[in-house]
Amino acid sequence: MNARYLALECRRIIRSGRFLIFSMVMPSVLFLILVGMYGGDDAAYDDGSPVAAAMMVSMGAFGAMSAALSTGARVAVERGGGWQRQLRLTPLSPAGYLYTKLVVAMLVAIPSIALVSVLGATVEGVSLSASGWIIATAGLWLGALPFAALGLLIGLSIPADSLPSVMGLSSMLLGLLGGMWIPAQIAPDWLSAIMKATPSYWFTQLGQSALYDDSHVLTAIAVLAAYTLVAGLISARRFVAGAQRA
Repeated sequence: MNARYLALECRRIIRSGRFLIFSMVMPSVLFLILVGMYGGDDAAYDDGSPVAAAMMVSMGAFGAMSAALSTGARVAVERGGGWQRQLRLTPLSPAGYLYTKLVVAMLVAIPSIALVSVLGATVEGVSLSASGWIIATAGLWLGALPFAALGLLIGLSIPADSLPSVMGLSSMLLGLLGGMWIPAQIAPDWLSAIMKATPSYWFTQLGQSALYDDSHVLTAIAVLAAYTLVAGLISARRFVAGAQRA
């Protein structure tokens, strides 16, 4: 993996206004609004998890997910603009290209998690131990990996002109069905059953495992690992097939 190319990709993403708005600003603003409306007076869900802390994790997860998805999906623009063909003339290998995209997606997920966490540390109702903060933030960061792989798969599967609408719909659906917009703790049974089929639900559960003793954390890790593996393998096959046709 080329360090110079990695730095170039990170700068390109961070300079994007869309990235700043949807991955950092919007989750942070929504967190402050929601915690102001529902998280006061040490409010807690029926399972005992504090509302404010759960919302912090949910919004951090949404920001990290959006950042990872959009970063991976940018390959659609590069594919349509001929950038990938130019890269084939360089020493950068196909595997190096895909690994770089995954690493960039994981790196740009950090600011979203960090900003929401800093805000969470300043509001009433969010009280975690040092180990709790580590588990929550590490879980959110590591759990973003399958969405980086899913973003790659989307970017390698759709034309560039369809990217904004597909990404917007994907982020909203995954956020809704992942318990980020409607907390899984208050969702009806039929919706809860649907949520459990999505990677975003288990992503949120992984982050919220810091709030209470969650017996499903190993299941969350296994589900997210499976999504990462499947999406990564399909993306690699599509990328190689596209290179052979070019």
